[in-house]
Amino acid sequence: MRAAIEQARQGGTPFGCVIVKKDAVVVSAHNTVAQDLDVTAHAEINALRKLHAQKKRVDLSGYVLYTTCEPCPMCMSAILYAGITTVVYGASINQARQYVPQIEIASHDVTAKSPHKALIIPGMLGPECLHLFEEFPQKSGK
Repeated sequence: MRAAIEQARQGGTPFGCVIVKKDAVVVSAHNTVAQDLDVTAHAEINALRKLHAQKKRVDLSGYVLYTTCEPCPMCMSAILYAGITTVVYGASINQARQYVPQIEIASHDVTAKSPHKALIIPGMLGPECLHLFEEFPQKSGK
């Protein structure tokens, strides 16, 4: 999770993500919505795009995704379709709503309605991840 936090800081946003396999970071990304003028350029989507391009395949089972904020419904759906095995997040969607508008549908709710499943581990370094919203308030929009 510390690598995801560092990725968020490097990008100047509260949103950072890394994808790991066998305890090694394979790809990292941050939110680039404003730079790319692309509302889908969330940290998780950017990381998935990098890993798909790197591995040249759709199925990413066996990978663990760490993200500073609970994935939004769009990101969680993409994570599930990609076959990511485990999702670890810091700040929850509910907590992030204090700082930015969020669609308040929790990751476990998206997973519960999906034929695809992933283990979800909430709250890792939650206070540090939530602090990112205070560090970068003008860039908190997803």
